[in-house]
Amino acid sequence: MHFNISFRKYILLWALAAMVVGYLVGRFNPERVSSLRFLLTPLLFIMVFLMVFPSDLSLLYKLRNYAMPIIVSFILTILSPVLGILISRIIPVQFVFLRNGLIISSTVPPNAMLSAWTAFLEGDVLLTLIIQSFTFIYYLILVPFGLKALLLRAAPFSIVILARNLFLLIVIPFGLAGGLKYFLRRHLKEDIMRRIRPTLSSISGMIELFIILISIALRAEILTMYPVIIWWGVLSASIYYAAGFMMAWMITALFKLDREISVPLIYQNGSKNLSIAMVIVITTFETRAILGVAACVLAQFPISALFYTIFVRRYESGRYVKYNRV
Repeated sequence: MHFNISFRKYILLWALAAMVVGYLVGRFNPERVSSLRFLLTPLLFIMVFLMVFPSDLSLLYKLRNYAMPIIVSFILTILSPVLGILISRIIPVQFVFLRNGLIISSTVPPNAMLSAWTAFLEGDVLLTLIIQSFTFIYYLILVPFGLKALLLRAAPFSIVILARNLFLLIVIPFGLAGGLKYFLRRHLKEDIMRRIRPTLSSISGMIELFIILISIALRAEILTMYPVIIWWGVLSASIYYAAGFMMAWMITALFKLDREISVPLIYQNGSKNLSIAMVIVITTFETRAILGVAACVLAQFPISALFYTIFVRRYESGRYVKYNRV
């Protein structure tokens, strides 16, 4: 219990430490980092499984109860690239490739880390899976046309990769968790699940930090070669994510959604699947556009951790909707 509280309390510190260590390892030992690349997908799989396992999957039979959150999620998905375009205007015109990277990053759906942040804040984890599934589906339909409209130039990119990510990182761990809970239903009483939920959440958070460490390490060379450009990108990306959090917070308040439902919606645009953004940039756009995505990689996790700290303080002080300390 003490470990869980301490880990969540200093999540921003752990996030910054993971990024610094990741950069140093990637800068001075790139061969070792390259050998760890294969761990990213298994770690994401395990993280999602640990998030889903304690959840009450029977609630999915009441999917119609999530109609309003799904509508709000769609609104936030549409507003995200609009916000990205507006924020990107602060980047000097000579760095237009940074603008493209930021805009592309603003269009991609959320990744598995949405579940981790939601679990940390004791939100509705099942809603995160619904959000990821629905956003992946209309992303596949809308983005090939949307990117062309946003950037005026876009070639087809791999829909197969997007579908594979959806299947591997959402459908399979979701089904595995549900099947395991079904076979162990006699032993996994609700009081047991309530006790292990915080620990599973902390373990998944540690996995998330390791994923961030590897991700930053793999891009250490880019950060070293283009420091000034990266700082322009990080500044704009940080503003984008902070504005996105505030926008989502106000919209969920406008729709009068409760805290458990609001948390995953607020974090939806703060947990972008930047690996997909990397794939799109590499396969479609000029090489330098990847710098804009790399800047988002640097900004996304710290801003998310900062807002996590803000949320926790508000919940604990009682100024927001009720929050039960773990």
